[in-house]
Amino acid sequence: MTALAMSHTTPIDPEANAAALRAVFQDADKPTRQKLVPILPPGVVEFAGVRLYVDPRDNYTDRRIWLDGQPPEMASLMALVELIEGRNAFVLDIGANCGAFAVPLGLAAGEGSRVVAFEPNPAMIGRLGHNITLNGLGDVIRVEGCALGAASGEAILNFRSRNFGQASLMPIRPRMRDGGTLVPIRPLMDFVAEAQGHDLSVLKIDVEGAEVAALGPLLDAGGWLPDAMLIETVHKADWEVDLVAKILDLGFDVTLEADGNTLFTRTGGA
Repeated sequence: MTALAMSHTTPIDPEANAAALRAVFQDADKPTRQKLVPILPPGVVEFAGVRLYVDPRDNYTDRRIWLDGQPPEMASLMALVELIEGRNAFVLDIGANCGAFAVPLGLAAGEGSRVVAFEPNPAMIGRLGHNITLNGLGDVIRVEGCALGAASGEAILNFRSRNFGQASLMPIRPRMRDGGTLVPIRPLMDFVAEAQGHDLSVLKIDVEGAEVAALGPLLDAGGWLPDAMLIETVHKADWEVDLVAKILDLGFDVTLEADGNTLFTRTGGA
């Protein structure tokens, strides 16, 4: 037998290997999972007609999609899909991450719709753009590579170890912080005029505790407001302003509380 024949082995099936690793990861305890994270394989996950490239090694949202076969905030996502499905919608996705909301909403929205996806993290901008292309949404979703705040400027975006999705303009405890980078800041008010010409407007915001700076000026302006707002309220105890009370005073009702989020729908609106 030749050396070449003796060295022949059965090719490794990447999908089978990923499935086996997924099963091990699913049943593992937390310390074991932390050791496995660096070797988890990136890849494309498909659900409900959506295709998302995810990298479970560096982002919690990607990791949950890789593990569960769908985004971790499905109740919140489906509530927004039901609102905009087939309609000419204007969507502001503030804190777009890998596109777990922006891409499904872009696919669900009707003709003429526009999704503006805000993502300041350079690493996630690339992944978000790839997922937009992967789903043929280049003419629907526009990426704005900036954070939102009260005025134009720049600030340090702090990275959290092994979780790009929790990068934040807010301070991160030193033992969990993994560097940071300067990112541009723009006021949300610079973008709301684009809502004209659309039948419905929806805002989703998840910016790791910086919701007051990003959303507060819009609520205080006394002008345009979206028909519905999905806001991550899990950090509301740390807000210096009670955004929930402010939103309710502006004529919104709470129509869903799930996944650490609250969905506010304007009375007589969406």
